Order: sequence, then structure tokens, then C-alpha cells
Amino acid sequence: MIPGLLRAGAPPGERAVFDALRDHPGTGGWLVWHGLPIRHHETQIEGEADFVLLVPGEGMLVVEVKSHDRVEVGDDGLWRLGNQAPTPRSPYDQVWDNTRSIRQWIERRAYVAPYPIWQAVWFPNRGGELVAQLEARIDVPANETLTRADLDASRMVTSIIGVLRHGRSEIERRVPAFGADRPDAQDVAEAQQVLVPSISFHRTMAERREERQRSLREATERQEQALQYFAGNPRLIVEGPAGTGKTNVAVRAALLAANRDERVLLTCFNMRLEAELRHRLRTRDDITVARVHQLMLAYSGLTPPAGADDAWWNGTLPAATLAVTRAPGFAPPFTALMADEAQDLARESTLDVLDSLLVGGLAGSRAVLAGDFTRQDIYRPLSALPLVSDTANPPAPPDPANSRLEAIARRVIPAATMSLSNNVRQSPQLAELIERMLHTEFYLGYDRGVDEDEPDEPPLTIHRYRDEAEQQAALQQTLLALWDDGWDPPEILILSPRRASAASRAKGAVADALAHHDGDANGTPWGTVHAFKGLEASVVVLTDVDGTTPQWEDLLYIGATRATERLVVLTTLDEIADRAPLPGRSEW
Repeated sequence: MIPGLLRAGAPPGERAVFDALRDHPGTGGWLVWHGLPIRHHETQIEGEADFVLLVPGEGMLVVEVKSHDRVEVGDDGLWRLGNQAPTPRSPYDQVWDNTRSIRQWIERRAYVAPYPIWQAVWFPNRGGELVAQLEARIDVPANETLTRADLDASRMVTSIIGVLRHGRSEIERRVPAFGADRPDAQDVAEAQQVLVPSISFHRTMAERREERQRSLREATERQEQALQYFAGNPRLIVEGPAGTGKTNVAVRAALLAANRDERVLLTCFNMRLEAELRHRLRTRDDITVARVHQLMLAYSGLTPPAGADDAWWNGTLPAATLAVTRAPGFAPPFTALMADEAQDLARESTLDVLDSLLVGGLAGSRAVLAGDFTRQDIYRPLSALPLVSDTANPPAPPDPANSRLEAIARRVIPAATMSLSNNVRQSPQLAELIERMLHTEFYLGYDRGVDEDEPDEPPLTIHRYRDEAEQQAALQQTLLALWDDGWDPPEILILSPRRASAASRAKGAVADALAHHDGDANGTPWGTVHAFKGLEASVVVLTDVDGTTPQWEDLLYIGATRATERLVVLTTLDEIADRAPLPGRSEW
């Protein structure tokens, strides 16, 4: 079948014929076009053949399908099909003109076809009683009508061949006989090249990169427009899963506030996200971009001790900062707060610091806090997490999403809430495959367009490994394949749920390709999922997915959703590798 999928909006009758031709075992060697446009038509500007069947050893049959329940021809000679306006042009006139146009095209472009090219009208909703009535008219040809009965598997092939053999006998009354075995395999191949020759044109990788960037930009711009609906709310909490554009909302909100002469702080938790936000706003000196712990270090004057633990970062440091920012005479430097990955900031000590830096505090200043409070809260102390080995009736932990969100909602009051549900980061196919791999639906829709020029290979691949040697081999083969596909090393990001990762142990070509430091513009960046949280990359290779890391499922979700175009997962877990249907699954 060409094309292999039914065209959108096809009438039910065409659908029935399409399914019957596709599924019948007797049509296996046939070539069938569906909805073949005829731009070089003999009698009108253009036309379309509902079906063109090329049957080896029999001929070519052009079929016009009429799905209407009502078929009438009045005394006035006008045809009335369903609710269509009456017309003197019959379906047989239509299919004859299509057939003549196809025949003339073949003769002009190649040769006189050495097999019959004939026609038929198919009424899939009408029974055989219609045939006798129609063929009683002088303007309706005999043996060129198919009906509902001919859809039956027991007679469909016989009926079609019967029409073609009738056509062969009619033509051979006027021209020399055709070869008994025509069309043969060569005839079929030549007919395809004459009617719709294959064309191979591929955009360069640079053009595809430009298209992807345009798609990402347009999707995020459409999503950012939602922020305008909340322009009248001075405090806004933005929540949504990964890839829904929360970072873009935070950046856009910072720009809008700065344009109103607010003194804006745009903050986050991790260092790489801070660097990315600074890069985006590098031309705006009226917006301060700083991660929250960097602010605390600056105001407190402290230097983190070697091996500083959670108690120091989230106890000692904020207390020292508050001793400065709550002291008499301290003037809060900011009038507006924008926070990205806000779930990471939802500790009372951190919120106290932010409150002290704002004129009017969190409850009295302009604030937009964006976060994924459901699946990306991974900076909780390990003591608050269930052990991976705890399998016998572990106690139900408190819902971290509610506790983090409630902590912010108690401080940022009154606040409007905006929930984002459309994915603007991934290609739609990749986003759907990630949802299927994680066995969860995150998104209500996908705002990026489908790039029809992308390769047919699924954008998600899973490799199962059994030991470290197999994982290293899989990582090397993955990178080689990605390079062969045209991806540059800096476009690929290698992530792991832990510091002792496959990339950290890599040797040879893999080690040579890795970035040696954060500013390495030529190497492949790599690190933990935690370090790259909030960021994205065209291609992500996720290693060490073995289920032994605390919160490994959340880390898998975060790591997988960093990818915008391609994702490769290296795992030992059957529950990931065997989660069907997953067309990219393979095994080393």
C-alpha cells in the first residue's frame, strides 16, 4: 500500500476498501496506490484516483470509490450521490478520465504499457442489486462495477481480477494481445518509477539543527504567552512536569519585572543552571542572577569548609546570612523575586533568607516561583528517604510534593497558581516514548511540531548490560553511532544518577571525547543528573540505571527529560528494558 497509512479524513467506504486490500493474503504481491493525485489530468485542472491497483500477470486497475448510501439517476440524467449536488458527470466518466490520464502519462513518459490499464467504480455500501440497475443504462459500461459483496475476502481478489480480464478482452479486440504474464516484476517497478519516482533529499545536519532550534523557540514562545493572563497577579506559583517551559516562564517574568523598573533577583539551586540563566540574561545588568547558596555566601562572608554537609549548607550558612540581612539598618536589595526549580528552595531556612532580601518580604513583593513539586524534589536529606533495600511494608512517607509546595504557599501569599501541562522541550515522538518508558503520563499535549525529515529510527533507545565491561562497550558504541549520525560531541550529554559513573571510568575513545572541564566547548559534557537538573541537551545518554541509587526512579525521570531530540538509556533493569511497546529496545 502506498502510502501505508490511510489518509486523514477518508470516507468510511474508502477505509473499508483500504483495509480489505491491505489485509487480504491474496494481495501480497500487488502494488496499490491510495489517493493518487493526478496533477497532469486530461480533462480538468487536476484529479485524484482513489485507488490504483497493479496486479502482476493481470494489469492495472484504476478504482473510483463512492461511499454514499444513496445512489440515484433521475429522468433528467443527473446523478445524485448522497447529499452531493446533482451532476451529469457520472462516477464512470470520472474514473474513465482518470484512467485515460494515467495511461497518457505513462505513454508520454515511457512507453505504451504492455498490459491492460482498466477502470472500475466501487460502491462499498451498496449491494449487488445496484449493478443490474446501473448496467441497464446505455451510459454505464458492463463489468466495471464492484459492490459491498466484493469486499468479502472469499471473492474480492476474484472480482478484481475478473474486471481486469474483462478489460483485457475489451482492449485486445482493438490492439495486439498482451503478454500473458504481464505486468511482471520489472513492469511493476517501472510503473512505480514512471508514476511516482522516488526522490531522496536530505537536509544537512546544520539545517536540521536550525529547524530544531526554531521549533523549540516557537513552542516556548507560545507557552510563555500564558504568563500574560497572570500579569495582574503580583505573586505566582508555576508548577508542571519537566519540559513544560517553567524556566522560560521564570526568565520571561524576570524580564517583564525589570522592564517595570523592579530590582529583580532570579535565583535557583544548582551551579550549572545558574550559569545557563546568566548566559540567557547576559545583556541585562538590571537583573541579578545568583543561586541561593551563592547569595548566602556573599552576604554572610563565610567560606564553605572542606566536606561541608547538609547541616552546614542548610543550617549554619542561612543562620549566618540572616544575622546580616535581619540586622537593623539592612536595606533589602530586591523588589521582585523569580525562582527556577523552586522545589529545591522550599526549605524554611532558605525561604527565610529570600524573604529577608525582598522589600516587603515574600508576601509583599512581586514573585514568580516555578517548579516541579511532584517528581524533581531530589535534594531531600537521605535520612528522609526510604532505603532501597526496604521492601517489607515500609512506612508511607509524607508526600514531598505537598510539603514543598505548601511551604512556599504559606510564605508567598496571596499567590495565584499556573499549572503547565504541555511539553515544549522534546519532539512529540520522544516525549511519548519517555512517558511509555516511565509508565506514566505527564503531559496533556505536545507543542513542538513534528519534523518529517527526521530519521525513521525511534528517538529513544534502550541497551541492557550485565556488567561494567558491557556497559563500557555499549557507551562506546552509542557515541560512535551518534557521531556517525552527525551529532557533534558538545550536543551530547552523558548523565548518571551517581558520581561514580560509567563516564568517570571511561577509557580510550570515550575518555578522549569527554569534556575536561565545564568550559570545554569541544568535548561531550558529563556528570550527575543532579548537576544538570533544569538544563537540556539535544542528545542525552543516561548510564548506570541499575536501581541501586536512592530515588533512582526520580533521577531516571529527570535525566530522561533533559533530552530534546534523542535519548539512550543503559540499564540492567528488566522493568525498564522490557517495558513494551518500546520500538527502540535492543540488547548488546
